[in-house]
Amino acid sequence: MDTYIIAYDIRHPKRLAKVFKTMKDFGQHRQYSIFECRLSEVAILKLKNKLENIIDPQNDQVLFIKLCERCLNNIETMGIPRLVAPDGYMII
Repeated sequence: MDTYIIAYDIRHPKRLAKVFKTMKDFGQHRQYSIFECRLSEVAILKLKNKLENIIDPQNDQVLFIKLCERCLNNIETMGIPRLVAPDGYMII
């Protein structure tokens, strides 16, 4: 499984709500439009397919940022600490 930071900018409130609801099924909500997700190759394809059916590619954007192990170990936070849950998910 790989870890992704997925960030999105969705222009219409209905699409935004659908994207948020979809993302909750795949990862941990971190900030307004940012999720941290641990996904298999199959899961990332499923997520992308679901999002393609929701977003308007002319007006919306979704970023998939794949993190390497080194990057994961170098994430710093200010304020609320970032914790690692036993199953490997990062929680705040």
